[in-house]
Amino acid sequence: MQPFAPSALRRALAGAAAALCLAPVFAQQPAAPAAPAATSAPVNTLAKVAASKTITLGVRKDAQPFSYLDAAGKPAGFSWNLCQAVVQQIGDELRAPIAIRFETVSLSDSFDMLKAGKIDLHCGITSNTAPRQAEVDFSDTFYVSRVVAAYREGDARYASAREFGRTGVLRGSTAQGLMGTYASKKAATLMLGPVRPVATYAEGVQLLKSNAIDTLVADEMMIPKGAGVAVRREQLTVEPYALVMRKGDAQLQAAVDRALHKVLSGPQGKQLAAGNGITPNSLTLDAWRKPSKQPAPPVM
Repeated sequence: MQPFAPSALRRALAGAAAALCLAPVFAQQPAAPAAPAATSAPVNTLAKVAASKTITLGVRKDAQPFSYLDAAGKPAGFSWNLCQAVVQQIGDELRAPIAIRFETVSLSDSFDMLKAGKIDLHCGITSNTAPRQAEVDFSDTFYVSRVVAAYREGDARYASAREFGRTGVLRGSTAQGLMGTYASKKAATLMLGPVRPVATYAEGVQLLKSNAIDTLVADEMMIPKGAGVAVRREQLTVEPYALVMRKGDAQLQAAVDRALHKVLSGPQGKQLAAGNGITPNSLTLDAWRKPSKQPAPPVM
C-alpha cells in the first residue's frame, strides 16, 4: 500500500511545529450474547460471518458526528454509516445478506471487547497509532482529523500556541499521550499545567466553560461547537481514523479494505459524509485516493 499523502502530512506537521516554536440496508438488531474469549487459534471472523450471516459492530455512543446513538437509541454517524456500506459490500462478496447487530463501546473498552469476541468490527473514531497496531488490526484510513486546543472564547492568554494551563483530555485518547509527551519534552518552551482526563468531550467543554480547566486538547471534529468556546488555528498533530478488528484477522481486514476502497473511491463516500454534516478535508481525500495504514506520526 502507498502511504497517504506523505508530503501533505509533512506540511501539516511542519505547520504545527512552527506554531509551537512561535508560541444499511440491513436490519439492525440488539447484540447477541458475548462470544467466548478469544484463544490463540487463528482469527477468521469472515468465516464466522459467512456461516452465521451476522456481524456485530461496535458503536461509540457519544462521538458525533461519526459514531453515536440518536435520540431513539439507534446507531448513527458517518463511521457507522460507512460500516453499514462496508458490510453490504462484504455481503455482496459472500452472496448473502448480512444482519447487523451492535454493541455500544467506549474508547477505553473497545479493544477488550474485540479481543473477547463481543464485537467483530469497531466503527468508531479510533486513531491508528504504532502502539495500538501491536494490539489490534486497522483498516485503511477513512478520515484524517486534526488535534487542536480549545479555550474559552475571549480568554486571550490561552489563544496563544504556547499556553495550555490546566488541560482537559479524553481519558485513554491519543491527546492524553500527547500532553504527557509535551510535559516530558517541551516543558521548557510551553506553559503547562496539570492534565485532567475526562469521560466525554461534552464534559471537557463543560469544565472549560466553568473555568475548571483552561484548554481542552482533542480531535477538532469531536469538540462540541457552541458559544463560549474557541479553537486555536494551529494543529498539534493529525489523527488517521480507521476501523478496528482483532489482531491477526487477515481475511476480514482484506475484505473490509476492499469494501472501503469501493465505497470511498466513488461518490458514496462523499454522500455519506455530507449526510452527517462532514466536508472531507484534503488529507482525508488524499487518504481515499491512496489507501494506507500509515499510523499517526510520533510527537517530536
